[in-house]
Amino acid sequence: MTTAQEIMTRAATTVQAEDSVKNVGKILLQSGHHSIPVVNADGHLVGMIGERDLIDANREVHLPTMLTILDGLIPLGGMHEYEEELRKATAVTAAQLATTKVVTAGPDESVDDVAEKLLRKEVHALPVVDSAGKLLGIITRSDILQHLLQS
Repeated sequence: MTTAQEIMTRAATTVQAEDSVKNVGKILLQSGHHSIPVVNADGHLVGMIGERDLIDANREVHLPTMLTILDGLIPLGGMHEYEEELRKATAVTAAQLATTKVVTAGPDESVDDVAEKLLRKEVHALPVVDSAGKLLGIITRSDILQHLLQS
């Protein structure tokens, strides 16, 4: 059984939690990837930032439509979506913009399990982390495809 640590890219391109959103955009474009891990000073995974996050950060925030009933305001649609838009639009650092609920892989996970996660969660890359959350590497869909073609 081939494991995640055998096919992962060990020298993953990352950004630091305190990096500016503009700098993150530059690094992401230069890397040629769809998303990039955000790490703290100790190398622990803080989150992921993707192209969509950067695009969302530069969109106009739409105020939720409100319905007034008996002098009370009831938001139509979701307040969560509005709060998420507002969070991204006001982000200054990578840590503020990053998605923190990240799907990850362990170093000893099978490549089949990693491929399943990539497809099921519809992500382009999975950070590989140890039990303490330290980033060890990253696996992309291209890494899986390359492994399949070499098998």
